[in-house]
Amino acid sequence: MVSPYKLSKPVANYREIVVKKVEPSNMTKDFLQKNTGNSFMGMVNLFQSQIRTAEMALEDPQLQAIKSEHFDLVIVGYFIVDFVLGLGPHFNAPTAILFPAGLSKMTADFVGNPRAISTVPHILIGGRGMKSFRDRLTNFLFSGVENVISAITSYAQASYYERFFPSDRYPTYGDVRKNVSLVLLNTHFSQAIPRPYLPNVVEVGGLQIKAKPDPLPKDIQEWLDGAEHGVVYFCLGSNLKSADLPQVKLDAILNTFAQLKQRVLWKWESESIPNAPPNVLSKSWLPQDDVLAHKNVILFISHGGLGGVTEAKYHGVPVLGIPIFADQSQNIQSMVADGIALQLDYQKLDEESFSRAINIMVSEHRFRDTIKEISRVYRDRPQTALDLACYWMEYVARHKGAPHLHYPGADMSFLELHSLDVIGRCRVEVRHLAVRRVTNEPAPPSASCEA
Repeated sequence: MVSPYKLSKPVANYREIVVKKVEPSNMTKDFLQKNTGNSFMGMVNLFQSQIRTAEMALEDPQLQAIKSEHFDLVIVGYFIVDFVLGLGPHFNAPTAILFPAGLSKMTADFVGNPRAISTVPHILIGGRGMKSFRDRLTNFLFSGVENVISAITSYAQASYYERFFPSDRYPTYGDVRKNVSLVLLNTHFSQAIPRPYLPNVVEVGGLQIKAKPDPLPKDIQEWLDGAEHGVVYFCLGSNLKSADLPQVKLDAILNTFAQLKQRVLWKWESESIPNAPPNVLSKSWLPQDDVLAHKNVILFISHGGLGGVTEAKYHGVPVLGIPIFADQSQNIQSMVADGIALQLDYQKLDEESFSRAINIMVSEHRFRDTIKEISRVYRDRPQTALDLACYWMEYVARHKGAPHLHYPGADMSFLELHSLDVIGRCRVEVRHLAVRRVTNEPAPPSASCEA
């Protein structure tokens, strides 16, 4: 396992290579303080940090030391950077992609999976479907922009691929991007509208959720157990830091919490929260899945990351969403549409709006009743997400990449895939036939409508 993150608990058959990670300079702090989370430069900064992290991983002496070893399968945790896919042919092993969100243009292209633009909302739009022409037009435009971004990022990475995996010894960058054997998505069909998937695109949403929660640290267990009126859990994820909140928003949040009869458990990355009321317990790290599994947790205040949304649905905890970046807004909007969440605009967040939203969610049982039903649907599976992921990874390894699952559309151009070349040829032939009919010219024997 090559990762910037060290495993917290040792596993017997697990060998780690911990590499350095490049953090986007001030980006996550800017998300909270300057509202630049959706800016162009913020995206460029994120892309550059991912590129540099991948470079350092491939250059790491620990990884270089195993370059002659044999592996049956290469699993790539994918986010934007795909020139590392060259590791598959380097080790002469099939490649699987583990993507932390739903299907995107880039992940769909790896296996040629249809994107269903006319029926499935773009990951940054959200909603439950295309209800009008305007919806479909908006979705079409967003998808077009994503096509351009995908082309730019792929072009930018071609030189990195050539540097680490030169074409005289490895398949070309274009070929290796079309030779992915398996894509695992962090989604479940109950989370959104149905969409088409190829056999080698598998939904494993909830992969991180344990069938039986681990015991909580003693102080946290006692804090949750003793909450007579329930607990509000507040976490902005692993990248955004609550300690970076501007003072005006921090004051609004603390003033609201001070008025609650519920206890608050807050993931706070510094030692302690200044002027925190007595009903607030903060920790720099919290086992979120285990916390949400506790029966006294009645509300989850979240940025809307897919991992947290998944855990909330599984454990039946309503969500107050404050999305900041990327697919977070879409995730929260889907939950709002299901009646299990409310959404607050981060830039407009103040004590009045924050207090009103919390009071509605803890006092009205409709949110909890609805999410309990959704939890039952989400849990109703023939096997756990982990078992499903393991089966498919072992399947691909057993069958040497499972070439029988390779979709021919992955190798076709845009014109061929959508039969635009056929349509164009037929239009030309029809026009020629029409002209000949008008001018009474005999049609040549070879004239036909063919691809």
